[in-house]
Amino acid sequence: MEDVWIMDSGCSRHMIGRGKWFSSLNPVSTKEYITFGGNGQGKVLGVGSVSLSAKLSLREVAFVRNLGFNLVSVSQLLDEGFEVGFKKGACCVLDAEETLVCSLLPFGQVFRVDLASVSGPGRCFVAIRLSSLGLIRGLPNLRAEKDLVCHPCRHSKMVAAFHTPVSQVMTSYPGELLHMDTVGPARVASVSGKWYVLVVVDDFSRFSWVFFMEFKDEAFSFVRNRVLRLRNESHKAMRAIRSDNGGEFRNSRFENFCRDLGLEHQFSSPYTPPLNGVVERKNRTLLGDGTDDAR
Repeated sequence: MEDVWIMDSGCSRHMIGRGKWFSSLNPVSTKEYITFGGNGQGKVLGVGSVSLSAKLSLREVAFVRNLGFNLVSVSQLLDEGFEVGFKKGACCVLDAEETLVCSLLPFGQVFRVDLASVSGPGRCFVAIRLSSLGLIRGLPNLRAEKDLVCHPCRHSKMVAAFHTPVSQVMTSYPGELLHMDTVGPARVASVSGKWYVLVVVDDFSRFSWVFFMEFKDEAFSFVRNRVLRLRNESHKAMRAIRSDNGGEFRNSRFENFCRDLGLEHQFSSPYTPPLNGVVERKNRTLLGDGTDDAR
């Protein structure tokens, strides 16, 4: 029984009766006794740490004389941030990230820790493949369960969930809302020395204006002239302009201009191009047409 670890919900702390499990052990200076179920007592000889695997390390484990079992305290595991679940056919211990730490197997009328499930962290099949090909010097010959994928590989293959597309137009008349974005720099400058493209799209009609720029800071003058012209040509007021957080749009000149005209300058969330999707899709259309024409 010295190699069996019992999961005990009535135990106030982790305790074992054999010293071979301790990775570190400190003797106690005071006299402390543990009372067993038959009113027997065992003296606490020391307190230390026990490492069952890379995922499961027990702290504040009491070394108790005459104890015939290794007891894991459920309450102490909960205090250390673990989660212990008891379900029919699925008893286990999870860490704070809800990753499996170990399984619990029936042992008579109680549960014991399945040491096979805490023998160490799983090995990624990518590392297994590299090991078998001998591509990394010093990497040992690794073996693992079939189709096992480690967490870093799983996270690297995740893709962000797409934003639900809006099929209806949210504006009521042309010129109410303008979307804008810049593209560039291009790999090669144009004949007139232009590196950047400014695209402005009307939200209601999807009518677009395209301006070519040598520098990004020229975007303000093009937007200002377009907004002032639309205000003169339209009988209805412009409400807002929308852009990303690029420095060519988020600056004092745009801020003062919008404040003077009573315009709302809407910004998309950082690193979220779909929130500025109207002009982003127009950019993709324009770049695709330009590439096709170049071919």
